Amino acid sequence: MTINNFESIELNVIDVLKKRQLNFLPVHFKSIAVDNFNVVKIEDWINTKLKGRFCITQIPRIDKDDKLRSTSIVAFEEEKELTYFMLACPYTRRT
Repeated sequence: MTINNFESIELNVIDVLKKRQLNFLPVHFKSIAVDNFNVVKIEDWINTKLKGRFCITQIPRIDKDDKLRSTSIVAFEEEKELTYFMLACPYTRRT
């Protein structure tokens, strides 16, 4: 029995090579600070909706009360993906 109706599977090369999500923040990536509590949901959203390389990391910063806090940063190699992320992702609350 042969199957003639194959669904086309679209593979992203950098996903297959496990090079899509970086564990460091390159200087040429465009970034935005987001709410720390939604990082897992944001990562899932990025993996399903976008195709380029990205980074989710935490950096230290001093808040209004002069206390050291950890801030989640989401960064993209493609500026257009950052724009789409800021407009469409339902899990973002800018900090």
